[in-house]
Amino acid sequence: MERLAQKIVAEGMSVRATEEAVTLYQNPSSTPKNNIPRPGARHERLDYLASSLSDRLDTNVKISLGARKGRVSIEFASVEDLNRIMDVLSPGAAN
Repeated sequence: MERLAQKIVAEGMSVRATEEAVTLYQNPSSTPKNNIPRPGARHERLDYLASSLSDRLDTNVKISLGARKGRVSIEFASVEDLNRIMDVLSPGAAN
């Protein structure tokens, strides 16, 4: 239970994800009926990752998950802004 609590805090799990984790911990033989993500559904972990990237890149970032693949969209205002973002993503690559 202690490890589960540490995992919940470390991953910043939502209330629903925490409830599911506790249920799985208490009854490991039961599995979620539908663990395949629905296309277009909101995923808190993806929102967290998009927010983290937005903070790091200082621009709007969107992450979407489809049925077979995902997409990361990074907005930029100008060519200079794009170059700045590229430098953050891959420092020294332009040199």
